[in-house]
Amino acid sequence: MTSYSVVRRYLMAMEAGDLTRVLACFAADGVVVSPVYGTVAVKNFYERLFADTIRTEIRIRDLYRAEGDPGKVVAHFDYIWERRGAPRMDTRLIDFFEFDASGEKIVRFRIVMDQLAT
Repeated sequence: MTSYSVVRRYLMAMEAGDLTRVLACFAADGVVVSPVYGTVAVKNFYERLFADTIRTEIRIRDLYRAEGDPGKVVAHFDYIWERRGAPRMDTRLIDFFEFDASGEKIVRFRIVMDQLAT
């Protein structure tokens, strides 16, 4: 499985709110860097995110692989997030994925907000 297909599988699982499928994309010691929750272990991050989430919609714009390093992928997508006790967020995100040597498990994931969607 390529890192691209792992990212696609991850985004589909995120949109579905499927914790088991999301966690299957990550190494056991994976880390998420989020502008909302900070730097958090993968399982803790997604348990908290899904507890806060009412609905998510994802529209992929582009996927990019780092030149000369297939272990790094960038996803650019529209992210609609409805969460408990907060206004709906329509954003455009850029996510940076770093993979293990096999290219099948995400070890580090960083979320960057490009802009509020208009």
